[in-house]
Amino acid sequence: MSRNPDGRRAAWMLPGALTVAGLASAALVVVGPPLDGPVSLPLTVPLLLAAAVAARVLPGRVGAGIGLAAVVLAAAAATAALITQAEGGLRPIAVGVRAVQFTALAIAAYAGVRQLVRPRQDAGVPRRDWTRPLQLVALLCLSAIGAELLAAYSDNTGDPGGIAFALVFFAALYGAPALLARELVRRRGWGWPSLLLLFAALGTAQACLIDQSLFSADYQGYEGWEEIRQASLIPPLGISAYNAFSFIVGHIIYSFAAPVTLAEAWAPQRTREPWLGPFGTVAAVLAYAAAAALIVSDPESRSGSPAQLAVSAAVVVGFVVAAVLFGRRAAARTRRPPRPARRLPLWPVFATALLVALVIDLSPQDWGGVALGVAVTGGFGLALVAAARTWGWSVRHSATAAFAFLLARGVMAFTYFPLLGDVAPLPKYAHNTVMLLAVLTAGWLALRYRPDTAEERSAHPQAKHLTNPTDIAGGTAP
Repeated sequence: MSRNPDGRRAAWMLPGALTVAGLASAALVVVGPPLDGPVSLPLTVPLLLAAAVAARVLPGRVGAGIGLAAVVLAAAAATAALITQAEGGLRPIAVGVRAVQFTALAIAAYAGVRQLVRPRQDAGVPRRDWTRPLQLVALLCLSAIGAELLAAYSDNTGDPGGIAFALVFFAALYGAPALLARELVRRRGWGWPSLLLLFAALGTAQACLIDQSLFSADYQGYEGWEEIRQASLIPPLGISAYNAFSFIVGHIIYSFAAPVTLAEAWAPQRTREPWLGPFGTVAAVLAYAAAAALIVSDPESRSGSPAQLAVSAAVVVGFVVAAVLFGRRAAARTRRPPRPARRLPLWPVFATALLVALVIDLSPQDWGGVALGVAVTGGFGLALVAAARTWGWSVRHSATAAFAFLLARGVMAFTYFPLLGDVAPLPKYAHNTVMLLAVLTAGWLALRYRPDTAEERSAHPQAKHLTNPTDIAGGTAP
């Protein structure tokens, strides 16, 4: 049985750092700002100490998962406390203790990630694969971040409690249906065209049937809503062309496609495999139904007329039917063996996708912006198909494009303040930074160097992780 020195080092770093962070949290009671009420021990202290024990006693990935969960909760609580204390003034020694606390949390997070991603060293010993449930949970969270939290436009920006609730709620509203659509496509042997059509159905259902924001004249009181709607209003339909493009295409990319693409790239060996069993499928259906029902029950989400809702439902059904037809055609077609192809570098894909995302974000919110967005998005899609037919295309190429889109949205969020509520600069920029770090982490996990999926795959085009050029057009592209 072989041992990994790096693994042992990470196993000791995680509980040690959690213990230091817990002790620092306790010390802040003494050296922090004066208390107006009775002295109370922060809940993060027992949480971190218990997580330190669990990380040392439990098996590697189980303990690492518990430790990382404790780090996330402790970091959110510490950030909220720091913002509150900064307003009343911090003693110099309290600043030093805070620095120790955040440093320990960062070390614990690093050690936990190392424990999760390091290869198993005990050959021949069967163990449960804990990376699959972690992959599913991370996808749920990334869908919530890409759909809502990354853009930072609402009044929950910078509020740890509001963000925690939104992360769970939007994971059910966006992540669960993304998983269900992917599950259907992978089980049926369909390809990305079918998956994108299902995502289009989900995006249309969200904007037109669930929150019905596309039909609202002043949804939730967001700043500038009426002006944007009027700039490209289509009176017979009662909708804004710009909002229709922004909402539906935005959901396709940021809520569903980009998170799923990155999540598949985290474990390329499972790219074409189903991820959900019967229990997971039922749980995803119930979570999506519950979240959608809560949205529909809000009076603000009842702005569509019966005719508008009927047409929207027909469009959703049309997308689903098209997905089935494309999928059956692809599944029935005899796949040609992949042709030897030159390996396409990742940087042109990243640069092009980043440019497209920025052009869409910076385009005017009127008819000109609609035309520009449609042209740029359509041209980028055609360019992907052409690149896949000419060059070697892998799951890492798709993940590179997805990462570029999410990165652009995260960077652009620094350039404006939320459109609802009054959020102070410090929590606003802290929120932007945390969300951008989440995207960077997701991108690093997807694009990190793997010999068996990079150079070696490019040297052997017949490997399954290199996509057949026909897959992008109608097969089973990763």
